[in-house]
Amino acid sequence: MIDFETYIKASKRECEELHGLDPTERPVLEVGITPEEVQQRKQSLEQALHVIQHFMQKLLYYMGGTPTLVVTTDKDGYIVDIYGDPSIMEMVDSIGIQAGVKFEEKEVGTNSISLALSHEEPIALVGTDHFQHALSGVACYTAPFSYSDDDRLTGTVSIMTTVDYANHFHLGLLSSAVDSIERELRLQEKNNKLEILNQVLINSTPLGIIMTDENGELIEYNTAFEEITENNVKQVIEKEHKQIHLIRGYIDTVLSNGETIKNVELTLPINEEGYTKICLLDVIPLFNGEKIIGAFAQFRDMTHYYELQQQLIESEKLSTLGKFGAGLAHEIRNPLTSIIGLTQLLRENNNQNKYLDIIIGELERIQSLVNQFVLLRKPTDLKTETCNVPTLIENTVELMNSNAHLQDIDIQFDSTHSELKLDIDHAKIKQVLINFIKNAFESMPNGGEVHIQLTSNAEENEVNIAIQDQGIGMTKDQVNKLGKPFFTTKESGMGMGLTICFDIIKAHHGEIKIESEEGEGTRVDLVLPK
Repeated sequence: MIDFETYIKASKRECEELHGLDPTERPVLEVGITPEEVQQRKQSLEQALHVIQHFMQKLLYYMGGTPTLVVTTDKDGYIVDIYGDPSIMEMVDSIGIQAGVKFEEKEVGTNSISLALSHEEPIALVGTDHFQHALSGVACYTAPFSYSDDDRLTGTVSIMTTVDYANHFHLGLLSSAVDSIERELRLQEKNNKLEILNQVLINSTPLGIIMTDENGELIEYNTAFEEITENNVKQVIEKEHKQIHLIRGYIDTVLSNGETIKNVELTLPINEEGYTKICLLDVIPLFNGEKIIGAFAQFRDMTHYYELQQQLIESEKLSTLGKFGAGLAHEIRNPLTSIIGLTQLLRENNNQNKYLDIIIGELERIQSLVNQFVLLRKPTDLKTETCNVPTLIENTVELMNSNAHLQDIDIQFDSTHSELKLDIDHAKIKQVLINFIKNAFESMPNGGEVHIQLTSNAEENEVNIAIQDQGIGMTKDQVNKLGKPFFTTKESGMGMGLTICFDIIKAHHGEIKIESEEGEGTRVDLVLPK
């Protein structure tokens, strides 16, 4: 048992000799901090106060109607919470005990709160144990509490009653209650940390995660799941979206048979335009003992993986085709050259020149296609030099003007710069410009206007060449396929010209952006770094 006498005697000696207190005078306490500071201190102990009130209500119940006051202080001795029997409240009100008052020995004399904070032990003061005679009718029991990892004091919990109801068991009851309070607070603190860790782990993973109860109702999900489905989960559930129907079937199966489902490939509908994502789904049953209490489902978005896989397959096909094309081109080009030469000699000595003209035209077209195969196979090697881009575009426009007039097309060129120099392969950039201007012509069979605009973005350190036509436009699907080898919207095209253009711009570390709408024309932006 704690020897309170030693603590009490030492405190009373300090009250008399050090603080100069008169035991016959009634102590009058005053709030030494602002109402805002009182509220801040109370908020810092908000979690603890809820637990303390819960356990102290039980303790008061077991004390069987004893008039009792419950006082909670922080580690500095400031009262943050006080409640209890009205008869006790009247007495403490008379000396100013209220929220915000600090229990200090120099103000209130020997008291259980100061001693408990000082010695970090439960303390009991009954009647004349107090230094001030005004408190001789009170029995006070105080226990310090802590729930921090380093065991630093958090505050104190006290019960006060009259000496008529004093009982040495009260300190034991209080100490037992405080032990329970500390265990509960530590458990809550641990649970809070685990919850934070759980949220960090769940929300930092790229896997979409959902958890359900035993009835299949959603109880937890992470942000990655919303990102994968591109929907707010709660709204999806309320609308009974088909995404949930797809998932719920597997969850119900796992909840009914308790067996894990792994690597199920799902095609999730994402929007009304028909965009989908391919995911791999795992569903795992959650057990409490032998009872299933829910299901855990995780999604891996495999869309990009499958897209890369498809691109790899296409790349391998193109590599094989490129090798074949290069060999084929080499074999065809030589006899073509001989045939064209001999046909020209025949034309000089033949009256049926119109047939030979047709033959030569078709042979030259074959030769052009073969040359495109050769270009497609070759890596894009650049011969860069400093070039004035406005001049390059003007020269290209002038070159294309003759064809433009024949097709009733007007080419307009605007530039925010008269001089804008870039280190580029001007011949290849000119080839790209000719290709896109020619495409613009072909999209306007009834004539129209092609508008070319050159701008510079200082913030992005880029140059933009925009080519806008008034042609028939393209669908969204056609735009997405542009630049892929052998895709073309032309009846007689081979679909290699744009592929070469994309390769040229990519070799310049730039990009091509294409916007088009059926019946509204097409805009092509050639973006080149400065």
